[in-house]
Amino acid sequence: MPGRATMIGQTLLEAQSGGRSKVGATAVAVALLAAIALVDYLSGYEIEIAVVYLIPIFYAATRISRPAGLVFAGLSSVLGIGSDLLAGQQYSSWIVLVIVLVLRTALFLVFVEVIAALRHALERERESARTDSLTGVSNRRHFIELAGAALAFARRYRRPMTIAYLDLDSFKQINDRLGHQAGDEVLRAVARTIRNRLRVTDVVGRLGGDEFAVCLPETGADAAALLLGKLREECAAALPENARSVTVSMGMVTFVYPPATVDELLDRTDTMLYAAKREGKNRLVHEVVSA
Repeated sequence: MPGRATMIGQTLLEAQSGGRSKVGATAVAVALLAAIALVDYLSGYEIEIAVVYLIPIFYAATRISRPAGLVFAGLSSVLGIGSDLLAGQQYSSWIVLVIVLVLRTALFLVFVEVIAALRHALERERESARTDSLTGVSNRRHFIELAGAALAFARRYRRPMTIAYLDLDSFKQINDRLGHQAGDEVLRAVARTIRNRLRVTDVVGRLGGDEFAVCLPETGADAAALLLGKLREECAAALPENARSVTVSMGMVTFVYPPATVDELLDRTDTMLYAAKREGKNRLVHEVVSA
């Protein structure tokens, strides 16, 4: 399928770009470490600059990876001790030398682990800001960001894309009759079904309440109608036994050439969802926009 191949090619290009970025960061970290080791040697062992070695370690741990930070921690320790020895530093015995080396290495390694822990906490915080806590799919804000990226790609390469809104009919009755815990299970079941059906290049988000959105990059009208028609049926079939009264309405728009703004993209799709509701619910309404 040419559209999917193009998207995969784009993903590979981004991965290659990330690889080149890490190579460049490694070169910078190595240059920093070499420069500090040289200054350490030229300044003599009387001036202790061990703390300066934290600079390339920090750079490697944050710009490359945690393992890279650990490697640079070990190298920094060895080069620091080596520079002092070359500058004339003498130890009373080799045991003292080993102890100093071990302690310095341990300090640098602990520094890397602290940086890694802080980085992981920051990434988790960012992830929670992008994810709907109940269903695990993208929240409204993140979905709009991803749809905007897909729109920019589609406009640049003149590729089609499809956006769909999915709404659960009579969902409020589940909350009123069975409680919010039952309603939450319905939402999780729908989100899980959508994730399992979509491709890795597609995007799903919960817009709020019982409304979900799907973005299908590089997907024309026929393929989108087939995929989303099956998806609507599968979502209905995945509902718990006590929620079989709930049906699924879906409005979708295939843009042969996407509009200029995300707002227009989403407004057209929202209009199709309301059309499905007006026509009696429990149905799919599809529009194709060619210009």
